[in-house]
Amino acid sequence: MKIKPINSITVIVVLLLLSFAATAQTKSRTYTIAPSESDFWVFAGKSGLFSALAHDHEIGVKSFGGRVVVSEAGASGGSLELDIDAKSLVVLDKKPSEEDKKKIFNAMHNEVLESGSHQKITFKSVSVSGVKQTGNDNYSFVVNGDLTLHGVTKRIAVPVTATITPRQLRATGKYALKQTDYGIKPYSAGGGTIKVKNEVVVNFNIVAKAS
Repeated sequence: MKIKPINSITVIVVLLLLSFAATAQTKSRTYTIAPSESDFWVFAGKSGLFSALAHDHEIGVKSFGGRVVVSEAGASGGSLELDIDAKSLVVLDKKPSEEDKKKIFNAMHNEVLESGSHQKITFKSVSVSGVKQTGNDNYSFVVNGDLTLHGVTKRIAVPVTATITPRQLRATGKYALKQTDYGIKPYSAGGGTIKVKNEVVVNFNIVAKAS
């Protein structure tokens, strides 16, 4: 039996088909985070001997951005990159006076976050796990990735619920972190009689638009 030689046209056709198949498998949609429609805030609880005289704190994040990439194969093929300007964190507390708010703000940036030296907080995902579809466009999953805060990078797992459509993605969730894991000394006053708990809770409601 004689094997016919493969001509150049056949080779080109095969390469085109392989290229098309690879493109189809990796096709994805990119969403850009819309800060004006999103919310990012941190809850820091009080502790210490005289904690009854202190206040819990809510810290808002005003300047952030990033993008979400979702594979058309499903949410498990997605990725997230987030950048936060550490200097944009502000005090949302309503109970303290304006003078006290200013003191909290200065302590947060100068003593706790040291935002003059560590100006960026970033998160970059490495995988998505535990994906469950809870409706036509609704999902729950865990985003695993690297959080860099105060110059220290740690791997974290963030539970997320999301609604994903061709035009928009909305993701909500919260996760707890210990400040000391990132080399941060929790704020304290009065010789430690009034202080902020080591564990704080980060909350988010992110809206991202298809690019």
